Amino acid sequence: MDERRTFSRAGDPSRADAAPEPERPEPEQSGPGQSGPGRQRWPIRVFAGLILLAAVLLLWPFADWSWWPIVIGLGVLVLVSLLRLDRVLFGWAPHLAGLVVVVLMAARSDPWAWGLAAGLAVLVAGFTRLPDWRVLAAGAAVTLVCGVGYGVAHYRTTAQLRADQAAADTRYRQSRSALPAEAVLPSITTDIAADDAVKACGILGSPAGQQFAAAFGAPDCASAVHQLNARVVNPRGYANPRLPAGSVVKRSDHTATVLGCRAWPDPAAAPGPPLGQFELRLYQGSTYLITGYRSCG
Repeated sequence: MDERRTFSRAGDPSRADAAPEPERPEPEQSGPGQSGPGRQRWPIRVFAGLILLAAVLLLWPFADWSWWPIVIGLGVLVLVSLLRLDRVLFGWAPHLAGLVVVVLMAARSDPWAWGLAAGLAVLVAGFTRLPDWRVLAAGAAVTLVCGVGYGVAHYRTTAQLRADQAAADTRYRQSRSALPAEAVLPSITTDIAADDAVKACGILGSPAGQQFAAAFGAPDCASAVHQLNARVVNPRGYANPRLPAGSVVKRSDHTATVLGCRAWPDPAAAPGPPLGQFELRLYQGSTYLITGYRSCG
């Protein structure tokens, strides 16, 4: 009788003195607000805003530090506020303005810069998701590939620009120094009479300018021009040499020779120091470039 009473009392779950069941721990919430067990992620709008800000800061140097994308982005934000569209966007109006800035800056840069900025933005996102390293690794890979691509493309572009600029400078100098064969000697003597070494040496070019300087024992072309100018006794007569017929020899291989020694056969009556022989090469049309020089002796 006592045993049945004890059994009934212990097996009845409705009795107040029954042993309480142990509490079960509540499962941890997981979802878009976490990056790991018990760890709270940043709100999605804050996270997206940080990514846009990082993209703007990373693209800005590649967009030549232009302020126009930022000004336009602020204008979009003001326009959205004035039109009351911020309510329709549910708080995403600043992100829309940031996206406009990113797009405008990306349009001013090259695709490698886009990839580099995207990779760095993913890196920033990966740091916020640690200890989950997968996003961080993906961002590092994209940054490495696009960084190398940007470096190679930028180096090639810079080298090509320098080569193009050098070629353009050469063409410009040649176009300024190209003359008809009959005008070569008068141009040189006119510049010597005026002591204009810049123009005279520009017409002579290289290596003719070096040969010209060596022929008169000068260290360079400009010094030779100054030395010859000091020996000019009649600047007007020296600037107008009279070459006899046959002093300009043109050949079928697009070269020519100007025999400057024939301008003043009598050195005693010459208005200045006699000049030697100029070798020419056809440039464009009927104009020539001076390619060599040697003295009369």
